[in-house]
Amino acid sequence: MGDEQIVLTHIALYVTNLQRSMDFYKKILRMNVSEPISLKDQSAGLKYGHSLVTKGPVLVRNIINRANPSAYQQMFTDICHCSTADGTVNLILVQQTHPEKGYIRSVTGNTLYGFSCYLSSDIDTDDLAWDMAIADLSFQHGDTGTDGLDYSLNSNNHSLFVKDPDERMIELITSTDRKGEFITGLGHAVIYVNNIQASRRFYQEKCGLVDITPHSLVQNEWKKKYAWMGTAEGSPVIILYQVVKPDGTPIIAGGYGLDHMGLSAIYKGEGAISEPGCVTIHPPNSKEVSGNYLQDPDGYLIEIMK
Repeated sequence: MGDEQIVLTHIALYVTNLQRSMDFYKKILRMNVSEPISLKDQSAGLKYGHSLVTKGPVLVRNIINRANPSAYQQMFTDICHCSTADGTVNLILVQQTHPEKGYIRSVTGNTLYGFSCYLSSDIDTDDLAWDMAIADLSFQHGDTGTDGLDYSLNSNNHSLFVKDPDERMIELITSTDRKGEFITGLGHAVIYVNNIQASRRFYQEKCGLVDITPHSLVQNEWKKKYAWMGTAEGSPVIILYQVVKPDGTPIIAGGYGLDHMGLSAIYKGEGAISEPGCVTIHPPNSKEVSGNYLQDPDGYLIEIMK
């Protein structure tokens, strides 16, 4: 890893309405949002396969699906890129359409709870909160580093939390050394996990992250548990979130919602997979170079950025 700091470079997440999500990130969070991209148009093979599927008999469709299920899905997938003013892509929005019935697949399950973005210190979060309320968006203030549900009057540092159109929590963290543009970068991701000990061990051993969970963070064995996986300097990168129902039944992590996450300066280790079956399309001018992928204990894919 050298002396480089591990950072979360991007998150690819599924959405239930691509245009609605594009409007949210463009008009509310004021990110630069690309035009929609149809993955079937990115290669002649996929375009030809899409034609066979849509115009050919069921037998042809079944053969293509069995031969390469990930390519089959990409024929009916649209994406767009959301970036900050410097052109860094932080989010990839992914929408998938049913090949036969034409409806957009819903986001189900417990995968990505939410994520954080750094907000320019030039932005007044109180004014922003009013703007969000006028736009009929649910927002709340909370202590930095929480899920937005904890608010302490004696804390000097609070974040603004807002939910995206698919109910994922976004924490906007004001950064004193980041001025000018609205969203200045991506912070950390919060993901559901089934076994916090196993996930903690994976991100330590495979990704080189350190457990930096604050001692002041309230851990409740019968409600929810956190593990902050971050850098040696104390910056969170991935927050593990294990939740239990009031009756003690664990809430199962997994489902359809998170395509993959990207990490830079990552320790590759063993167990990398070269054909992950996720969205791998990045802008032509992207400064990042994709390597292989790792799969964590809950099946989440992590793209290794070089």
